[in-house]
Amino acid sequence: MAGKSFYFIIQSWMLEDMQLPLGDAAVYAYIHGLTRSEELGKKGWHGSIRRLAKVLHTSPSTMNDIVNRLEQKGFIHLYNGFITSTINRDSAPGTPEEKPIDRNPDRKSEEKPVGVPF
Repeated sequence: MAGKSFYFIIQSWMLEDMQLPLGDAAVYAYIHGLTRSEELGKKGWHGSIRRLAKVLHTSPSTMNDIVNRLEQKGFIHLYNGFITSTINRDSAPGTPEEKPIDRNPDRKSEEKPVGVPF
């Protein structure tokens, strides 16, 4: 486990560009989050594949298959008990960050149309 509070995000590029199935994308996203986390020291996953399987609630054999697929595709790197992601999708230096689009209709603008009582 990451030790501190930690969450990870399965991003669309992991599914679309990398063409990962959902299970593989979830494992990759977890490792990628640990690799990119400033707060956790950018170390990636440190521990056994069996422990990673327990943390992500899957069988050790399934996790072993996923890790092997990700490594064969070059998406992760294993060394000295660490697993790190190898893909960096951060913006290039000097480019403005895209602002996320708020797609929650409950949080749209506070303006109310004229003539609507509520």
